[in-house]
Amino acid sequence: MPLRSLRYFLVAAEEMNFRKAAERLYITQQSLSSSIQKLERQYGVAFFERKPRLILTPAGRSMVEYVRKVLHTEQQLVAALADTSRTSTGSLRVGVTGTRGAVFMPRIWDVYHRQFPNIVVTTVEASTAELDELLRDGKIDLYIGVNVPRHSNMQVLTFMRDRIFCVFSRRFLAKVPPAWREALLDPHGFDLTKIDSMPLITFTHSNGLRYTLERFFEKQDIHPNIIFETSRHDLALNLCRQEHGIGLVYEMILYDALRRPDVAGELYAVPVRAELPQKNTELAYRLESFRPRYLQGFIQIARAVFEEYSQTVGAVIRRAQK
Repeated sequence: MPLRSLRYFLVAAEEMNFRKAAERLYITQQSLSSSIQKLERQYGVAFFERKPRLILTPAGRSMVEYVRKVLHTEQQLVAALADTSRTSTGSLRVGVTGTRGAVFMPRIWDVYHRQFPNIVVTTVEASTAELDELLRDGKIDLYIGVNVPRHSNMQVLTFMRDRIFCVFSRRFLAKVPPAWREALLDPHGFDLTKIDSMPLITFTHSNGLRYTLERFFEKQDIHPNIIFETSRHDLALNLCRQEHGIGLVYEMILYDALRRPDVAGELYAVPVRAELPQKNTELAYRLESFRPRYLQGFIQIARAVFEEYSQTVGAVIRRAQK
């Protein structure tokens, strides 16, 4: 029973379309069909009903479950063998939400690659819900997400709380009405209920922070004065550097930008004061009998990078509050 045949079967079961499965595997549809037929003859059962449309038989559904276990065991074997030698090669599949990947993965990778130069890291960017499903299916080894769901066979490490900040330029502050200025410079933080008619530069509806803010505004019966929407954090910050409006962003987005002297000199950043759901950045991995050294190393390095961030971000933000 070649492992390749099992992989072919699993992809066909996932796609439920031989043509699409063959394209994904970079083989001909005839080769895929022949491989699955050989498996069916070997076990004496049909895994698929081919007409009127392709569906799994009861035997096929059982086969999917066991093939996933077999392939996962094989991955663990490869990891264990790679773990015996620093010169051995291996692969690590890391899931990460988009923003956290952009901010933290370069730092994590810089340290990780020096310690594990022969390990190929493949990242998968998706939502936390999608990454959680990929981890449970064994398609990734770990992931960094937001408010990770808890499962009995998973370990979750909380790295930090994601705080929201209001950002605006000094030029904007110089021309606003006194009431706005007082609200924006409140030493206790910017009261989000006072956003009123302030011009707001915000993110598109697909953004998680935009969703959180919209729920808050609906609850408070607030109708913000949105003047610009974008899916890009860098564009939002660049627009906030002008004199046309304010932005609401997560602290980690400010971290890289405010360490640049030209940006830090132009932007104010004040914490937002509001009753909003708490968002935590967390790392999740499966509780397996064996975790290779290079997986443990990634977890340790990620923890260290987030600890360094937590220790330095306060000073970076404070410089933008003066």
